[in-house]
Amino acid sequence: MNWMQFTLSLLDTLIWPMIVLILCALLRAPLVALLPQARKLKYKDFEMEFGEELKVASRDARQAFPELVSDRKAQLIAAVENLPNSAILGAWAEVEDAAETLLRRDNPDLSLSPDTPYKHMGELLVMGQRLDTAKGKLFTELRRLRNKVAHARDFQVGKAEAILYVELCFQLQSHLRSL
Repeated sequence: MNWMQFTLSLLDTLIWPMIVLILCALLRAPLVALLPQARKLKYKDFEMEFGEELKVASRDARQAFPELVSDRKAQLIAAVENLPNSAILGAWAEVEDAAETLLRRDNPDLSLSPDTPYKHMGELLVMGQRLDTAKGKLFTELRRLRNKVAHARDFQVGKAEAILYVELCFQLQSHLRSL
């Protein structure tokens, strides 16, 4: 083996790790910016879900500070002035939490479809006779509007409609919690 073959062999061995390190260094800032938006991290046997931990922390906070729950409706109605879409998403989260709590109380081993959990919740509530037809229809309509707000590009809701949505969500949430 002469010096030229040795050099080529060394380059062949080291080039891929060096390229990976260079790419990591160049893409460090964009990757760090994307990290807070990650909801799930999986590497071999290690798996972590950030959204689930946030839900648990939110439930713990509601139990520790019940005054936050009572002011939630007022906060959302106040948010309608500047952020009607955000208020709609927040109001739906209250309905979702009440529905999931009710369903899990009846069936602790409940497994909701990850693709369409809200639709699945509505069907279970109607089939389990927790919601009559009219309330089931309301649940479905509120879910559809929430999905438009969450997923449709440039979909805006007026302030009056957002306030009505928040009111309806809290009526439905109150009904679900009373069951």
